[in-house]
Amino acid sequence: MRNRIIAATVEEVNLRGFKFTMSDLARRLSVSKSSLYEHFASKDALISSIVDLILHDFCSQEEMVYGSALSLIEKLKAILTIKPDRFEPFSNRVYEDLRLNYPDEWEKVVQFRQERLDRLATLLQQGIDVGIIRPIHVAVAQQTIISALNGLTSYSFLTENNLTYQNAITAMIDIIVEGLTVKK
Repeated sequence: MRNRIIAATVEEVNLRGFKFTMSDLARRLSVSKSSLYEHFASKDALISSIVDLILHDFCSQEEMVYGSALSLIEKLKAILTIKPDRFEPFSNRVYEDLRLNYPDEWEKVVQFRQERLDRLATLLQQGIDVGIIRPIHVAVAQQTIISALNGLTSYSFLTENNLTYQNAITAMIDIIVEGLTVKK
């Protein structure tokens, strides 16, 4: 039941943002509110659990990539394509809603993103040091990647261009890693 509640909550968040009520969630699941409270003490606890699940999912996938025998470039590509296994990425609107309504949870996301960026910077610098990546301004590369990733969560952009989030990420990585010039 706990997993059903989490999945239904994600659907509610995608539909209404974090303004949904536990009554909305109970209706979606065709259960009583008390059934929800048997598994989660409050809406805040439920939201916290979801944020923790998503961040743990990202961390687990990243650890597998960083610990793998992939080449540095393949690791870079793999790191940039990580998305939650259990959930589709949320839109920027949902993240803004989280920031405004759940500042403690938002702080977890901010800290996690910074840790990811730091690890990405280290990976880029390693590539530069060994000559696999040309000398670049790492901070600009980080910001470019973040901006691109944030832009690709736009539902309207994806639908207008007939793309899935994963297809858009793959195209972005190709542009960032392979560049714009034709290789001769």
